[in-house]
Amino acid sequence: MIRLTRINEFDEAPEDWLIEGLLSPWLTLLSGQPKHGKSIMAGHMAISLINQELFLGRKVSGTNHLVAWIGYDAGWKQEVIQRWISRSHNKIILIDTIRSLDSGVWLQLAKSLKSNGVTLLIIDHLYGLAGALGLNDAEQVAVITNLLRPIYEEFGIAVLLIAQAGKSPFSNGRAAHSVAIEGEARALIRISDKRKDGSRSLELVSNTSGDETLRIKLTPETIELKQPKASIEKSTSYRDSPDLVRKFLAKADPLQLTSWSGVGRELMRLGFSISNNGGRSMAKRWEEQSLLKLDNGRVVPGESLIPLENLNNPYNNKNAPSDYLPG
Repeated sequence: MIRLTRINEFDEAPEDWLIEGLLSPWLTLLSGQPKHGKSIMAGHMAISLINQELFLGRKVSGTNHLVAWIGYDAGWKQEVIQRWISRSHNKIILIDTIRSLDSGVWLQLAKSLKSNGVTLLIIDHLYGLAGALGLNDAEQVAVITNLLRPIYEEFGIAVLLIAQAGKSPFSNGRAAHSVAIEGEARALIRISDKRKDGSRSLELVSNTSGDETLRIKLTPETIELKQPKASIEKSTSYRDSPDLVRKFLAKADPLQLTSWSGVGRELMRLGFSISNNGGRSMAKRWEEQSLLKLDNGRVVPGESLIPLENLNNPYNNKNAPSDYLPG
């Protein structure tokens, strides 16, 4: 039986991104040329989830994360163990390489992962999984997507799929032969422009959070934002008016103020910014200036915005939502 639901009657709770604006609860595609740090990036994401640590300044959602990892390159298990055993607290599960494209085998895997409490499956990499399939053929790509889709749709286990980028210097980290795979993914992470200082360009693409390009420094030991000098000078020398923030809060839809990406979208909708990304950057700048803060899943006025005498008395805070007040 097919169920039809009117839009205003749909009450299914939205799923939180495992890493805000970066790792979706469905299929995320991580691509880049060989030796650009894709597996290292995936490892840092896993460790952030396991240890409940911010990832590139982004919020990690959920608790008790358990990560499963399956690889297709020679020696991949030893590599994962060597890099991450000391920081993973025994919360990374290594899966013997599966060469079969039998949907029954992958369904059995999904059931096993769910029963063990796995929240993220890392597949390293697409071309090893595909084997002899031709990824230029949409019908053969569908074989792969049909194997993966039940894992995140039916069993609620996020999938991070790693793929090689095209060899052209103009590929910008985009996965080769993967238009259909990119269409299936809900978020794209592209690594490119690797430099001698260890920095890379990181492009984030999704319908939910928009497009964003970051400069990061990536090594097996650390991953961090590499902020341009001009941005540092701007952030330290420029301060926004608290009145501008109050004006925004007075007009904003409280239901959208549950993440920095949501604040960014509201800033664009209300005309404070010309883009979602620009709005998110503005919101994060307000956070740095203590004009806003994220508190229990809600973006609320920060200490620099709330009068000192009202900090301990939310009844005097006109910007506090009704459910923020004590009962």
